[in-house]
Amino acid sequence: MKQRSELLAFIILLLFNCKSTTIKTKDLNPKVISTINQVIAENNIPGLTFSIIHKNGQTDNYAAGFSDIEKKITLKTDHTFFSGSIGKTYTAALLMQLIDKKQIELSDIFITYFPGHEWLHQIPNIDDITIGMLLQHTSGLPRYVLKPEIWKQIDEDPNKVWTYKDRLAVVFNDKPVHEAGKSWSYSDTNYILLGMLIEKVTKNNYYDLADYQILKPYNLNQTYPSLKRNIPNLAVGYSKMPPAFRVPEKTVEAGSYFFNPQLEWTGGGMASSTPNLAKWAKLYYSGTPFSKKTLATITTENHNGHHVIGTDSYGIGTFIYETKHGKAFGHSGFMPGFNSLFIYYPELEIAAAIQINCDYAASVINMNELMDDLISQSLIR
Repeated sequence: MKQRSELLAFIILLLFNCKSTTIKTKDLNPKVISTINQVIAENNIPGLTFSIIHKNGQTDNYAAGFSDIEKKITLKTDHTFFSGSIGKTYTAALLMQLIDKKQIELSDIFITYFPGHEWLHQIPNIDDITIGMLLQHTSGLPRYVLKPEIWKQIDEDPNKVWTYKDRLAVVFNDKPVHEAGKSWSYSDTNYILLGMLIEKVTKNNYYDLADYQILKPYNLNQTYPSLKRNIPNLAVGYSKMPPAFRVPEKTVEAGSYFFNPQLEWTGGGMASSTPNLAKWAKLYYSGTPFSKKTLATITTENHNGHHVIGTDSYGIGTFIYETKHGKAFGHSGFMPGFNSLFIYYPELEIAAAIQINCDYAASVINMNELMDDLISQSLIR
């Protein structure tokens, strides 16, 4: 209980003092530049990148602040960030491709694909969980990433390579959060099971499949699997997580993350530049990697997904936001040292992404409201 209390405290606290550089690029929208510089100055965050793809295909990329405060390294648009749970959308995309090919169905019971894995029966609700429930976060599974045992293992062995069972063992024989399919509770554990399913059905490594079917075909050449501590052009991340999580204030040193991010896998598991993240939002919510029928399924509120967080609802691998620009689809992301948001506004046909190299940004900024403001400013010259 103490761990969860500290986590809740973390969500509502924290300011971090630092000075920042400012954007001075003449070719970009001055109103957006002014807003970004103001946000950094007023909220004492290290740096922020913002990318927008307009209806006509024009892309504008902004960066302000520092990648490394102490070394005064300026943040640039091609810096990469761990994008956290936004990575669930790559997992969902690959699964929806399998559904389009009729290799699996949303109504299939997950455990039927693993007849020889007796250890899976220690997972709560496992006999009743469907593929759809995992995608929709209606399975009732506890969140493995909030377990103290995970963070203890990270501290003891930062280079640990995690197996399926390593991640899932911490929820063995736990009580479910709710009955399978009867409510909604966000859990990264769902998407770890979905990663297992992808590899079982396709007989391919998840990241190889993502590279072959998503990253290379769509030229997402600044998006990288989170398979190692050294990610190309990784910005320095800053953290103020509670002491129980044993996270250093500076999560990247000499280009190396403080632990092996391979832990996150299909629950996130990608690092990306912000321009690439906006491009993926455009592709994903235009239904490019899968059928239009599948897109409709992804962006339709699920049976238990109405207003699950404030006015935010949930479909499949997607939050459905109520914004000043109408309904929008997207996902937020968290990794120690980083906060991210990507979004698509269907009425405007605009895709965008924000990434900030500190994990406490969401405690000082409403990132969805900031996104709305930046979109508004982007539409004015």
